[in-house]
Amino acid sequence: MLFSYNADLLPQVRMMGQIRYSEPWLHFSRCINEWVLYVIRDGNLYLQEDGVRYHLAAGDFFLLEPGLTHEGYQRSACDYYYVHFSHPDMGRMEDETAAMAALADKRRKSLTSYNLDPEDPTDPITYLPKQFHLTGGEFKAELRHAVEVYDSREEHYKRRTATLLHSFLLETAHENLLAHSRSPGKRIRKSDVMAEKLLRYVNQNYTRRLTSRDIEEQFEGNFDYLNRTFAALTGFDAQLRETERQTQAPVFTYINILRINNAKQLIATTDLPFSEIGYLVGVEDRYYFSKLFRKMTGMSPSDYYKEVRSE
Repeated sequence: MLFSYNADLLPQVRMMGQIRYSEPWLHFSRCINEWVLYVIRDGNLYLQEDGVRYHLAAGDFFLLEPGLTHEGYQRSACDYYYVHFSHPDMGRMEDETAAMAALADKRRKSLTSYNLDPEDPTDPITYLPKQFHLTGGEFKAELRHAVEVYDSREEHYKRRTATLLHSFLLETAHENLLAHSRSPGKRIRKSDVMAEKLLRYVNQNYTRRLTSRDIEEQFEGNFDYLNRTFAALTGFDAQLRETERQTQAPVFTYINILRINNAKQLIATTDLPFSEIGYLVGVEDRYYFSKLFRKMTGMSPSDYYKEVRSE
């Protein structure tokens, strides 16, 4: 189950905190008109909502809906964070398949977007899972910090807490999308992990002269295989190969998008020579830089300079 969430609007936090039950405990019955988020630190929590039973374990993220009765159905020891909040544009999403496809398309558009565009390249709607297992332990530090801010009662503490919760919810939506894209059974395959590492590697090293051999040596794998997993993860497969008339691997098309977007930013905000800008983004040959820039944007670097400086 998914819930649509408008990322342009902050949640309003009514209360939050951490509770630890060292002895077996049964959640009381209630029906309240606000969202409740539980994130389990340790132990187990057995909840029933509107007749449906859920077992929550350490690392689980769980959202209770407004207006539905929830209660415990089995005693257990548990340590968890809780957040009671409202949101002006959040609700149940009936078509989960369409929602995740739309979110995957937004991911692709964001990856190819230009940093200096005044607006986000996608609409603000994302999708939160009802239940999701958080990997790693970072969430504990994030939520502990949010609780500390909330408990401080210092100036703007509720606004600061709302911002921290908002960031945490968006990150969870993103992690859920990645998990959804991996496999129907939600098992994390080795190829998916490799593709995510390759994406981070490219984002950090696109200004270097990268070849297929460099990538093979870095990841100790076959480039064609790595390229296919990269394309599947990012959603660049069909569209980018069509854009490049199927002459360039999606990973290198993505590298060129990063380079030209960064070049556009430098042209718009500095007076560096085009040759130096090309060098800084990883294209040392100034003639090839001009050719690539025209291919990716439809205009020469000098024409782009005149356009952005006349605005």
